[in-house]
Amino acid sequence: MRDFSPQDLPRLRRSAYDFLRLNAVGAWEHQHGNDRWQIFMPPEIEALPARRRLRTHARQEAQRLADAALYDLSLEVTERATLLGAAIRENRHEEAVALAGRPTVVDTVGIRAPAASGFLRWRDPHGIGYNERGAPILACHWGPAAGKGRWLVWWSDTRAMARSYAAEADTRDMARILSTGLLPIFGPLWYDHQQLLRPHDATAPPPDPADADTEHDIDSSGVALIYTTLATWWLLTTPDTAVHLSQQPASAAEQAADRAAGLRPRPITVVTAANTVS
Repeated sequence: MRDFSPQDLPRLRRSAYDFLRLNAVGAWEHQHGNDRWQIFMPPEIEALPARRRLRTHARQEAQRLADAALYDLSLEVTERATLLGAAIRENRHEEAVALAGRPTVVDTVGIRAPAASGFLRWRDPHGIGYNERGAPILACHWGPAAGKGRWLVWWSDTRAMARSYAAEADTRDMARILSTGLLPIFGPLWYDHQQLLRPHDATAPPPDPADADTEHDIDSSGVALIYTTLATWWLLTTPDTAVHLSQQPASAAEQAADRAAGLRPRPITVVTAANTVS
């Protein structure tokens, strides 16, 4: 995936929004060989009749993107978020696990999201990590979940996914795979990993053990992603002299395209290291 500029962020959101509105249910229902796309859904969606789950989930995900504030992190700030997330994990995760009595929790350290719903892109082409197929994780969206907590979804690089599938199929015709298959359906971002985050703050008193629903287990494969995202939120909500936040309006063409897609145009919060230009 090429290094998008901040002004391309509305297009990335619009492409993800279109996937969720138009193609997600079909993609999630499709079976390739013996494999079906496994996605995690919020508990209130899982409780619905099977025939309604995917459509309801896709509709709610599209709404989260429609409501999202937009954030674009420079390469330097992405590196800082990754290092900070790793430091939080190293210093706080074991304590959170010990207090909770199970391994699949994170310590949010009281960090809050910068907006109720958001869509952000880490500008490092290597992302903040890799999925099981080696595709870099490049973006994230979040929004409210039923009850306490936030619903988070990370997006990976569709072109890297295509390379993985092409290698699996023992073919070099990646251009055909992209042009006739993946890109028209998924767009440049691939709906990758989902997680419900109900905060466990190790600085707060332990929850009542009888209240089994105060927390939701964290998928172990998403722990590193969550800590990097928490670090990103901290940088967005507690900027210091080394991080600069500025807002840019989307271009007139992007605003028109958003309106045509049924989205309200939003400004882009560009996050850069101090004394750099985005």
